[in-house]
Amino acid sequence: MKKTILLAVYLIFIPVWFYSQNEAPVSNPPVIFEALAGNKGFASQMMVNKGIEGIRGLGFFSVANISSKWSEDNSKDEMIQANITFEVIKNLRLVGGSHYTPNTGLRPTAGFMYSKNFKDFLLVVNPRFIGFSKSSIAEGFLMMEYKPKINENWNGYARIQGLYSETIKDGEHARSYLMLRIGVSYRSVTFGAGANFDSYGPFKESKQNYGVFAAVRLFN
Repeated sequence: MKKTILLAVYLIFIPVWFYSQNEAPVSNPPVIFEALAGNKGFASQMMVNKGIEGIRGLGFFSVANISSKWSEDNSKDEMIQANITFEVIKNLRLVGGSHYTPNTGLRPTAGFMYSKNFKDFLLVVNPRFIGFSKSSIAEGFLMMEYKPKINENWNGYARIQGLYSETIKDGEHARSYLMLRIGVSYRSVTFGAGANFDSYGPFKESKQNYGVFAAVRLFN
């Protein structure tokens, strides 16, 4: 999983990054809610990456992932983070807040985040530490989203999103995932095909989910 994420980052990030340097930045990214219905179950994600009005440099960043198998009455797979951010230099922010999963509970987290938002390209890189004890975890989060314009109302859509975490004490795998999306956007709605690859614990127990997704951009 780790090698797959790194390879995908290299192949997709490098050409898109150089292209994006000529695009005008977007100052206020939307809140995005997405749902995936797949062969194994249902998954949802909400992402918020906003500045706090009236306070220069201060912002809020949150990602909430919830997934469940079709056979489950209650979800056993949740990951929710909520952070206050402070921009120290352009596009680079310090991050501090909370991180929750059903297995680890609510724990403090701190790190930094690099984000760059353009008219048709979004990049978020967020390495962080979770918990400040013997069971602390080092985690890296990456998301790249590309939306090339087709015409006035339609855009193409592609996204790669990855996470990898391991325990600091012994370096064992804790949690990782890779999300792939490809489709089209019509105004504020995006839909298409998607795949989630999840891995859990030191033995890297895996789960894959293939299906269709729909997302809506809110509060732009």
